[in-house]
Amino acid sequence: MTFPYVKPDDLCEFSFVGGTYETLVFDIIDSASAAVDLSSATCTWTMGEYGSGSAQISKSGSISASPVNRFTVTLDASDTISFQGKYMHQPIIEDLSGNVFRPSQGIINIWPANQ
Repeated sequence: MTFPYVKPDDLCEFSFVGGTYETLVFDIIDSASAAVDLSSATCTWTMGEYGSGSAQISKSGSISASPVNRFTVTLDASDTISFQGKYMHQPIIEDLSGNVFRPSQGIINIWPANQ
């Protein structure tokens, strides 16, 4: 798999309340906008506080049978209940040879849960 250099913030910015169940869906394409077959890849997702450079959450992705370039990450309520503020997130793909690709990243704003 070959992924092009992508602008650092090309995922749509979105917001949610901490402690909310969320489903994130990623469709991975190459530089020619063709679907990348993820069937033999390992897909993960990370999120960390904006500017920190370190992941605070890492989740495994579920690869779709159709379309072949889609993977989904589910955030349970317990994953984000204690989070609030601005975060960076990115999908991560590892191929069978162990090559790691980070095709994009974006911003998530998490509002505090009223506990």
